[in-house]
Amino acid sequence: MPNPAELSTATGQLGPICASTGKPITFAEAIVLDDRYVCWEAYLEITGAKPATDGKDIEGLKLD
Repeated sequence: MPNPAELSTATGQLGPICASTGKPITFAEAIVLDDRYVCWEAYLEITGAKPATDGKDIEGLKLD
């Protein structure tokens, strides 16, 4: 169970605050690393891991 002091509703949902960056995230976005919740960016930085696939641009798809 997370410490209530380490929770936030800043994203519109109850979720943890990243232990590394301090960014509020949802539980769906959170990665548990050494008993702490971290965001994807922090996970990559801490572990040195890299995604197994490369992204690709799709014509006509707008993510804004």
